Amino acid sequence: RPSQAMEKPVEEPFSRLTDDLIAEILSRVPYKSLRICECVCPAWRAVVTDPASRRRIAQTLAGFFHIVTDDEAPGFAVSYADLSAFPWASVPKAYPRLPVPPDRTDCFFYPEDSSDGLFLTRVAPPLACVRRDEKFLYMVSNPATGDYFVLPHSGYTGGHRRAYLGFDGDAPTQEFHVFEFVLEKIQALRPTVVRRVNIYSSETGAWVARESQWNGGFTLRCRQPGVFRKGCLHLLTDQSALAIVDAQGLKWRTVPLPTFVDPSIQIFIGKSAGQLLYIDSSDRQGRGSDRFFSISVYALSVGIYQWDVSCPDDIFVPWEPLWKLSNVAPKKRFKVDLALQFTGVHPHANIIFLVSFWDGELIAYDLDHHESTVVYHIHPDYERSRPFLPYVSLLSRLPLDGGMQLATPN
Repeated sequence: RPSQAMEKPVEEPFSRLTDDLIAEILSRVPYKSLRICECVCPAWRAVVTDPASRRRIAQTLAGFFHIVTDDEAPGFAVSYADLSAFPWASVPKAYPRLPVPPDRTDCFFYPEDSSDGLFLTRVAPPLACVRRDEKFLYMVSNPATGDYFVLPHSGYTGGHRRAYLGFDGDAPTQEFHVFEFVLEKIQALRPTVVRRVNIYSSETGAWVARESQWNGGFTLRCRQPGVFRKGCLHLLTDQSALAIVDAQGLKWRTVPLPTFVDPSIQIFIGKSAGQLLYIDSSDRQGRGSDRFFSISVYALSVGIYQWDVSCPDDIFVPWEPLWKLSNVAPKKRFKVDLALQFTGVHPHANIIFLVSFWDGELIAYDLDHHESTVVYHIHPDYERSRPFLPYVSLLSRLPLDGGMQLATPN
């Protein structure tokens, strides 16, 4: 038997991996698992936190953009709520700004939507608010890199429209879409309903117009974001249904919500861990109630994307219940749709976000531990009619098809 002094030390296989190879491996790991990998050893932690590596490694929620009233100029200003200090963020502290094209600094900018790190902004002439000029353009931008692209005009100049951005950071292609829904009033005192949609594709560089295939007059729910998942845009309606349309405007579907919801009940949709979550408030005590409110959380079944398969309603269940919780916001008085509103879901953790208007607070509620935390104090001039727009740092440039690249400001 050879002596211990002559035995060769066993070489760990991972010790032969270069930092580039480790970064390439970790870039394929989901964000939750990445946080565990960061704790394996100092070398792995250094790779995960290295700015060069972070361009390839999964990112998560860093904060929210929101709109405040601008006292110094007509219109609105964009403010940023930084959440980097919280454990479930684990992102570098930063103060991103929405890019502004150098030749349009005097224009009116109004953020409409965000999707996996990209933002959709309405760009209007300086006097658009006074003249009610409807010939504005849309701009898609990436605050993390400063890239932006001003889209060609959609061709629609009417006043009733709603725009959403479709981009999936996990998809193989980096194509994005802009959905401009044309709305029409059937009667003077009735809400507007969807008549058609104009869809822009960054791959083709062109708009296409499609007539609505949603049966019946569907009204899009106000102050609600869209969710882009599996190549489709998902929207909440006032008809207790989830409306779905694909990126080509060829496939349309509506899915009943788990329960009937009247317009006064708080509901919300968001994307987390690859699932589309539906959240509603189930407190039925009325607007004057002092009771803490309850919420229910459901996940949308992937079976709804089987467009050509018809299943009886008593066999196919489109929603899977995940949580039903009471006393979600302790010590917070609640009045439906007035004092406390859903405003976001965390893309990787089981956390939902609410805005408390009475206290001017952004609240994070942990669904697993039933704990609420105030994460940001909102500016008193926050524009309540507009949603918070989540910001996920998208550090890679967009390799867009069709020979069209996002321009970088000088």
